[in-house]
Amino acid sequence: MSINIGIRAHDVNEHTFKHLFAVTHNYGLHNVQFAPFKFLPKELIADSSFYSPGLLNEINQKFKQAGIQISVLGNYVNMIDLDESKRRKNLQSYRNSLLAEQFLHVAVVGSETGSMLSPGGYTIDNFTETALLRVISSVKQIVRNAEKLGAIFAIEPGINHPLYNNYVVRRVLDEVNSPNLLVIFDLANLLSKENYKNQDKILKDAARLYGNRICTFHLKDIDFINGKKVTVPFGSGLVDVERYIDFINKLKPYTYATFEATKEDKLDDALHTLHQAEIKSNTIIIQ
Repeated sequence: MSINIGIRAHDVNEHTFKHLFAVTHNYGLHNVQFAPFKFLPKELIADSSFYSPGLLNEINQKFKQAGIQISVLGNYVNMIDLDESKRRKNLQSYRNSLLAEQFLHVAVVGSETGSMLSPGGYTIDNFTETALLRVISSVKQIVRNAEKLGAIFAIEPGINHPLYNNYVVRRVLDEVNSPNLLVIFDLANLLSKENYKNQDKILKDAARLYGNRICTFHLKDIDFINGKKVTVPFGSGLVDVERYIDFINKLKPYTYATFEATKEDKLDDALHTLHQAEIKSNTIIIQ
């Protein structure tokens, strides 16, 4: 296998490091997407203002002893909140996470681009020029801090968010214009009832428009139940797994990729599906 497979930490059944690392060991996983506020007790860390060198070092030692890399430090707060006081607080949260990236030896700090609703959620206002300009303004501020720290910030597109297609992603990359801004790619995030049969085009457009800026991938699946898009375990929905895995292997060999919304009882099936797709992809393995 050439893809460096991992799991989202808060998808495991028990939110303890002992259990998390038992799962990664049992399934041969090598990286974790880690969102401290979603995994650790709120009494320990309610938000990024609780970060300290001591706490971050303690977390780092846990991962180091387990031989697990944090591929993405999740900081999923609303960067375009219409409440300006909340937006300022959230932008500070990104600055704190970029600093934490140094202590935790994380590959990237990652985030979606938020919503015009406060604190978040779906609204058609996300598809406006106003929303996009707020994203660009916020990302510029975050990335300037990343540049000062020598850190990497990665944005994650999604069809319900201001980064709702590949062309908008390209525009943000051009407007921000920084090597410290990369992309987390999740095919399922970009699928809708209208376009899910056109996955080949979506992937080709992504590769053409910003393939060199993709740093890591998410592995999840979707289906439509009673007309509503729902997330399902990887390999059990409408994502063209063989095409997606081939895309990942050819574009970014040995990249980090994390399962999302795939619980422990579905990991065997998800890994089997992924292994079969890699076999058909004619993956080149470093000997």
